[in-house]
Amino acid sequence: MTASARPLGDTPASKPAARIRLDSIDALRGTAALMVAGYHIWGHYGVYPFPSLGVVPWAHSAGLLAYITSPLRWGYLGVGLFLVLSGFCIHLPFARKRQEVGGYAFDWRKFYLRRLWRLYPAYAASVVGTYLLLLLTAHGTDFVGAAPSIGDLLAHLTLTHGYFDRYFYGIVNVYWSLALEFELYLAYPIFLYLFRRAGLGKAIFYLTVFSLAWRYASLNFFGSQLISVAWTGPYAMMGFVFARMPEWLFGAWLAEWFVTGANKNWKRFPLAMGAAITLFAAILSTLVQPLWVLTDPLFGLGFAFMIAAAIVPKPARVVNSKSSYSKFYRWLVWMGTISYSVYLFHMQFSWFANPWIREVQSPVLQFALRTVVLAISIPIIAFIFRLVEAPFLSAPQAGTKLFMLYQRLGRLLGIKSDSPLVIQLESAPL
Repeated sequence: MTASARPLGDTPASKPAARIRLDSIDALRGTAALMVAGYHIWGHYGVYPFPSLGVVPWAHSAGLLAYITSPLRWGYLGVGLFLVLSGFCIHLPFARKRQEVGGYAFDWRKFYLRRLWRLYPAYAASVVGTYLLLLLTAHGTDFVGAAPSIGDLLAHLTLTHGYFDRYFYGIVNVYWSLALEFELYLAYPIFLYLFRRAGLGKAIFYLTVFSLAWRYASLNFFGSQLISVAWTGPYAMMGFVFARMPEWLFGAWLAEWFVTGANKNWKRFPLAMGAAITLFAAILSTLVQPLWVLTDPLFGLGFAFMIAAAIVPKPARVVNSKSSYSKFYRWLVWMGTISYSVYLFHMQFSWFANPWIREVQSPVLQFALRTVVLAISIPIIAFIFRLVEAPFLSAPQAGTKLFMLYQRLGRLLGIKSDSPLVIQLESAPL
């Protein structure tokens, strides 16, 4: 991923800055993973001293701990940050091609082979493993309630659960966003076509206007609800690609902005201020139900400002400083590398912890125990990453155990067995 995000025309002197910019993307992915994991382990069960937003309870006479932990209630916004980061990373190599040859040079077979190989094995392992876990624990425990159905399993394995409200939050709640991500991949060739025909800026503007119209109709005429804010569904129309594509498209726009070198003309402070103002406006929009039409696009725009600030080059004196990488920052970058596995497997640890943590009377001790659960889960998830995700990070070489399976998948997509496209996929970022 590091090499693939290096801007065009890099000189040796500019390579360290490019590396920092890419590290910042991984650090943001690590932050997004911690936001979601923290929300499900901490923020979903606390009480907060501010007006309640759906699933987060409001305590009118909350203690000091409630004020300290209030930011955790927004952890679910890690999903929105992931969407913007995904748009940036997926579009980046195609933005670079456009800069090099004047066109996106999109090969759908190569693209979908890479996406399926990189993401689906770990996803399928998590779905099947969690399904079996729920079958074993559904009776006589209160982990998650009733066991999921065969229909739930099939819908998740085919990534179609996002289309059905009864399966939308099935198996594991966060898997709805992975169905959405797959929908965005399916829509990506259409996005590229519109980028060519109308230009990047106009295409994203028109698609955003269309998305706002879809969101308005979903909320006002079809009874859909804002995900993670409303108590009850239906959620499917608001979790559909038409409702959430602006966030992803803002990331794609950032990729073009980055490749052209426009980020070098900006300072971090005004972009960070733009992020803070836009995210605050998005938070306020959640308090007024008619403004829910704007909520997710506003959060996406705020995160786009945040990412833009992160990929502005640091001054040379900062880049060359030995202290420019703190231990915490390096840990966040590492978290970014395992963020997909964190996303897939963190909820299961919360299930096992909650039945006995809820028996503890002290809120402070409950919070401390949840912190311990999160801390313990990270090294275990890192081991799972090595087991089920790491083998699929890059295309296998000829002669390795997985190469035959990779070839067969390529043939299903119409790629000839002797095509170099089967091998040359390692640089495509997640």
